[in-house]
Amino acid sequence: MKKFSFLSLSIFVVAVCACISCGYLLSTVLDASGFLSTANVTIEQQTVYAVSMNSSSVKKEVEAQAESLKSQNGAGYVLEYENRHHIIASVYANKNDAELVKNNLKNSGTACEILAITLLTNKIDGTFDANEKTILSNCLKAKFDCFEKLYDVAISLDTGVFDKTKAKLECNSIYSSFVSTKANFDAFFKEKNLDEIESSLKTIETHLSNLISENYSSTAQTFPSLIKHTYCQILFCA
Repeated sequence: MKKFSFLSLSIFVVAVCACISCGYLLSTVLDASGFLSTANVTIEQQTVYAVSMNSSSVKKEVEAQAESLKSQNGAGYVLEYENRHHIIASVYANKNDAELVKNNLKNSGTACEILAITLLTNKIDGTFDANEKTILSNCLKAKFDCFEKLYDVAISLDTGVFDKTKAKLECNSIYSSFVSTKANFDAFFKEKNLDEIESSLKTIETHLSNLISENYSSTAQTFPSLIKHTYCQILFCA
């Protein structure tokens, strides 16, 4: 009787362990396959540091200077921030980089200021499987990712690491990668009323398309300026 009880207990323990293992394995397979759902998709808040060369409460007062800056490889982007219109030379993800530029300009006799701008938190409410969550996360990160990639191209061009031909090829690659991200969104979410993110993706696509088509705002604008102006548009307009 005791032998039978011990045998029964052993079989029971083995069966429980097997069920736990099978359940874990099934959960892993389902998660990898995208069947398990998760609520909401959110990315971390980002702060960027824009170097402002001048500002005014009246936009027209800075527009001429902005155009002049474009001929000197600066972004020349007019940003409305805290009730003033700022002429942005460039934007940095790292505060120390922005401070370095500010100090270099100060040493050359040019005054400027740094604007710490926190981008709006990106969040999508809903219940999504693993595959959908990955696609949406990529879409939410697209604005900042494009900025970082274009910034790297601009720096490489300014420092002579890239020539214009290489820079243009890199910009085309960035555009192609973004188009793939947007295509995934269109395939999975086109009919799901995610209007805000859809609008943002369309805006980013327009700005990148203008960049690779070299749609300059004036004959004096340089290609380095166009890249910087584009990532300002993506950050602050999309």
